Amino acid sequence: MAGTVLPDPAAAALLEAEVAEKEAAAAGKERDAAANRARAAHARAAAARQKAAAAVPDPDDALDAALDGSDVDTHVSDPNRAALDNAMLLHEAAALLNLHAQAVTANIRSVVHVILDVNSSSFARWREQFVLAVGKYSLQDHIFSDVASPGNPDWARMDCVVRSWIAGTISHDLADAVLESNSTARSAWLAVETQFLGNRETRALILDAEFRNFVQGDLSIIDYCKKFKKMAAELHELGEHVSDRTLVLNVLHGLNERYAAIGMHLRRGRPFPSFLEVRNDLLLEELTAGTRSSAPSTALVATAPTGSRPPVPPPQLPKLSNRSRGGGSGGSSKPRHGKRDKGAGGSSGGGTSTSSSGGGGSKGMPASSGTLSPLGPWPSMLNP
Repeated sequence: MAGTVLPDPAAAALLEAEVAEKEAAAAGKERDAAANRARAAHARAAAARQKAAAAVPDPDDALDAALDGSDVDTHVSDPNRAALDNAMLLHEAAALLNLHAQAVTANIRSVVHVILDVNSSSFARWREQFVLAVGKYSLQDHIFSDVASPGNPDWARMDCVVRSWIAGTISHDLADAVLESNSTARSAWLAVETQFLGNRETRALILDAEFRNFVQGDLSIIDYCKKFKKMAAELHELGEHVSDRTLVLNVLHGLNERYAAIGMHLRRGRPFPSFLEVRNDLLLEELTAGTRSSAPSTALVATAPTGSRPPVPPPQLPKLSNRSRGGGSGGSSKPRHGKRDKGAGGSSGGGTSTSSSGGGGSKGMPASSGTLSPLGPWPSMLNP
């Protein structure tokens, strides 16, 4: 709304925004001016090289001219080739400035995912990722070259960028140990390498002993092979190259008894298998062994009866009482019956006994054994 007076905080914020915009515009002009100066410097360098090449003849051309018999006093360069070289130099300078401008605002943690610690064993991976990062922005000379150009503003600016990248991908304890004030990125890089690669021979000896005596234990095949691969990479960083054959032999040596059969088969393979082939075969064996171990329990559950019955005892014969045994066998009554027959025969004679026996045959009661008593009806004098 017209005539409205902004409060003091709003006015201060707008003033600060205008100042920042002016600074950004000035920085952009400075960058353009630096790019123009770089192009001009590269152009002067190309022209100087062109003059030097024109002043000094090529020995091969002089020799060819002498053999051909022609007279060549000076070497005349091709103007089209010089223009092409000059254009390529200008293009390379512009691309380099563009990469450096991107590196100033780049987030190094999005490229280097490893945070290096004092006791970390990931130095090889951190080093590989960091080298890729500085190579992406054409800054590898700041960590690999001992030639410094502190008087060049662009070099000084990019050296600060690389040094900040090193500080941003290591822990605070490691930064306190390796970083010094007013140092270059090259010195910080050498300090980190010394921290992890110092006493190279002793560390290589200890790691090599661990590598050759490592066994699987309770580790899975994935973790077991990953551990071996990591130790081989660390030995390589210490200057001890581990061949693929040596890696495979140590992997097979440390396997559990459960993989003894496939380990023997892989050792006898011709041609000798690679590490990737051995890992894939061991993974397949691990999956197959897990399937075999679960199959018997599944079969038991499938064939088990739904209801269990108690076992039926064998039939037992009934025990006979003493009375049943006596009536059935008649062994104990024969002597008694014999006495009575003898007494009856003495008193009444054989005829009476015969008729009584005949009457007993029609009227007598069955004995306990289920047969008719020969002594007559029961109870009676003859058969009490």
